[in-house]
Amino acid sequence: MSVVQMTTEQLQQLIEAVRVAAVAGNPAATAAAAPAPSKGSFTNCSSRFGGQRDHDAVEQFITSMETYKEIEHINDEDALRGISLLFYGLASTWWQGVKREAKTWPDAIELIRSHFSPTKPAYQIYMEIFQSSQDAGTAIDTFVCQKRALLAQLPEGRHNEETEIDLIYGLLHVNYRKHIARHDVKTFRDLLEKGRIIEHNNTEAFEAPGPKPSTERSSGGGSNRCSHCNYRGHTVENCRKKKSTEDH
Repeated sequence: MSVVQMTTEQLQQLIEAVRVAAVAGNPAATAAAAPAPSKGSFTNCSSRFGGQRDHDAVEQFITSMETYKEIEHINDEDALRGISLLFYGLASTWWQGVKREAKTWPDAIELIRSHFSPTKPAYQIYMEIFQSSQDAGTAIDTFVCQKRALLAQLPEGRHNEETEIDLIYGLLHVNYRKHIARHDVKTFRDLLEKGRIIEHNNTEAFEAPGPKPSTERSSGGGSNRCSHCNYRGHTVENCRKKKSTEDH
């Protein structure tokens, strides 16, 4: 009688094939082999919501809650039953009054958004975007992030990236616009990378040994501007306002 020799890998493959065939031919075995649904809950979720009417706070809470729900494999029914664990203060009181309206998990999310972060009309969002320009003390990453967060509240597809850059570019501080030509920027990534280089160079120049530049010229080559009071016509060395402050 000849002996069939098999490698360990071939034996494992044969055992797996037999097991799959047995399960396929036995529905009860298939059901037994299927993993039981997780009974997760929000008990250990660290995200909490107190009812603040703030778009960013609401979206951050919803994102954290949805992420935890997905990681813990909490089904919609259990999530809807346990969402009250995540509310406190005004939000907890509000939920007691509206929970009957939430028949499904998406209903609950929509209720949170509609009550605490209702959709703003487009004109109001544009007003907020153009309400402020970048000041000298705000990093370009922070400024662009804040403006893009407002743009994200507009209806989807309202503007492409090029148009959004047009809207934000004019609000940048002049120190950035002097060194970054609009036609050289194709994406927000381009804009941020070029802006970071400018910030790095400015920091390096400030920290370098030797006298620091105390004035800057206007675009038309006009008179000096004092770096202390920001007025033209004199330098920081002979600034009366600075001298008056030091005397007192």
